[in-house]
Amino acid sequence: MFDPHTPDFDAPDPNTPDPNTPDLVTPETGEPDPGLAWTAMRDWLADSVAGIPAGGVLDLGPAEYDDSDDAADVPCAQILVLRDQTFMVRLSTTVMTIPAVAGYAVPRAMLDRWNYEDRFRDCTHGYLLTRSRGCVADVCVAWFRDRRAISGPAVLGCHYTTGDPDPRARAAGRGSDGGDP
Repeated sequence: MFDPHTPDFDAPDPNTPDPNTPDLVTPETGEPDPGLAWTAMRDWLADSVAGIPAGGVLDLGPAEYDDSDDAADVPCAQILVLRDQTFMVRLSTTVMTIPAVAGYAVPRAMLDRWNYEDRFRDCTHGYLLTRSRGCVADVCVAWFRDRRAISGPAVLGCHYTTGDPDPRARAAGRGSDGGDP
């Protein structure tokens, strides 16, 4: 389910190291440096979410996970791009579906606060609305590295889904959420 390859949206600068590249090694030992790999993942993620259009969703989780697995604990992060480069980051220990949202606009007062309420049944550890790509990347990396003790980004994969545009809104010259393009 979580493809270990880069999704098909505009990729970040090719000079930025891929977090799954084994070249991130310490010169002294020749072993992969987990700190460098997590930093590369953070940078890749912050750059990558900038290229996702409104309505796009990036799911992150274990690359080895299969839908037929009966794993009770599957650490997942999901990034949904809303309007005005606003991001919803959701964390869970169950595989999440794409959330049904009433609109893609977010009031300023809702930004940068962690939410724990049961708004999404499959979101077991809460969600955050933010306009900071760095915050999105930090939350995801901290979730996998610090809270879930994942050994490194190389064991993670991702799945990218684009939003379905509303053809009536496009015909009227509006964006997919009915607002301005």
